[in-house]
Amino acid sequence: MNNLYNSTDGVTRFIKDITNGGISLSKGTLINWNNELKEKLTPLINKIETNLLNSYYINHDESTIKIDGENNNVFCACNKFNTRLWPSEHKSQESLDKIGFLSQFKGVIVKDGTELYNKYGICLSQCLSHILRYLKGIYDYIPHKSPKELSEFLSHCNKIRNEFIKKDITSFPIEEYNSLIVKYNELIDNWEKELREDTDNYLFDDELKLWRRMKYDNKVMDSSIRGDRDEILYFLKDFKVPSTNNPAEIAQRGAKIKQKIGKFRSFEGADTYCIIKSCILTYKKNNINVYNALVSAFDNNLVLI
Repeated sequence: MNNLYNSTDGVTRFIKDITNGGISLSKGTLINWNNELKEKLTPLINKIETNLLNSYYINHDESTIKIDGENNNVFCACNKFNTRLWPSEHKSQESLDKIGFLSQFKGVIVKDGTELYNKYGICLSQCLSHILRYLKGIYDYIPHKSPKELSEFLSHCNKIRNEFIKKDITSFPIEEYNSLIVKYNELIDNWEKELREDTDNYLFDDELKLWRRMKYDNKVMDSSIRGDRDEILYFLKDFKVPSTNNPAEIAQRGAKIKQKIGKFRSFEGADTYCIIKSCILTYKKNNINVYNALVSAFDNNLVLI
């Protein structure tokens, strides 16, 4: 089994070093092991995809990777118990349609601010961590009160939500939910007032763009003022979905480390990595010993989830 974060050269050197030269594996042997394991894990990959397709929600994200020196991408879909990674030449809806997963998914998609996934799923929920990060990028450099007040308000809402979830409460009481929306609207209106009173700051365009995203929803017919309000506030009305997209970002870290250390030599190698990594992450999420599970796979006794 190839180490998931290092090049085949690095793995062969590592094995040789820790065995004082007693074991010397060729790159070809490691590649053959990977390819064999990939095939043996196929039923588990199919099960992971089925589990995700039947899930109420998924986190979905993408990252840039290098394959033979060229920019490519890795897509990630995951939930609490399953993770699936796919390599892709391009970051586009055409590429997603070619993969064929999201076009079949009929649940809630938790995502970042990208519009890449907007035609998929039945509802979209935008990552709160990213919104807080965008707001910080404004109030750190512009002396407007509203962006920071909005950040503090949304963080407070999420804190209350998490406390409710710990108590097995599934939603805000309707009166409390309505009051939160009223407060949100008030903060957005205050922000607009600040924007109108101060048009001299050099980051005005960035601030105005973020305000517009948070003011309007994506149902507005005028595309010039279309925003993400409904996605940003989705976490307030549906406690069954996570408020952030962090799980999908975490799942891709191995691919990013792989890019920094060894990169991928071929698309086929990246695909093999994604399949094996998906299974390893899924095993970990289900508290299954990864080493034992992979040995069982080689022994034709695959552990399914």
